[in-house]
Amino acid sequence: MALSREHIVDAAMTILRSYGLASLSMRNLAKNLGVQPGALYWHVKSKQDLLVLLADRILATTPAWTDQVGARSDRADARQAALDIRTALTSVKDGAEVVSVAQALNPRQLAPLQRLRDTLPSNLTLRQAEWGARALTHYILGAVAEEQTHAELILAGVAASEESTAYTTEAFIFGVDAFLRGLGAAASAPCTVIDLATEDQRAVPRKQLHADS
Repeated sequence: MALSREHIVDAAMTILRSYGLASLSMRNLAKNLGVQPGALYWHVKSKQDLLVLLADRILATTPAWTDQVGARSDRADARQAALDIRTALTSVKDGAEVVSVAQALNPRQLAPLQRLRDTLPSNLTLRQAEWGARALTHYILGAVAEEQTHAELILAGVAASEESTAYTTEAFIFGVDAFLRGLGAAASAPCTVIDLATEDQRAVPRKQLHADS
């Protein structure tokens, strides 16, 4: 069977699901495929490029959430979008870590994370929606990364295995809803001192700003 990018991503996903990101080296991947490591680079530029492809595959199961691109919706859509991303991430060992790396490498590469903006409340400005989507992405990735790390520590016998409510779907939704409520409040709040500050004022410590007011 001729080697292709699709075969490489398939084999990498198998390693990731079975053993986690720590075991996903280009050498191990080449061995799994029965080729020399150099043969992989005809199809993927680097391991970083491979991680972006894996992140795309991990998030491929998430739906579009909104019917019309650019038409932002209500809190229910944002909540469902966050849940769908969490489900996709937790379906793969170290899924959150892989997507976090891909997101850092190219913040605009992963379409499902980009579409989060269109699920946020319509009273946000475009800039607020972009900032809000970025912050919500950080919450989702951070929450799932901690959840997956905790599960691995339990398997390793390092963390206690007693039942905990910290990583339930209910706890995750609570965090999403708290974030969305805060985002809605921020949209209607008056400008802060940082919004109004000049470049010189931005260099002034916060305590001095309060003292001068």
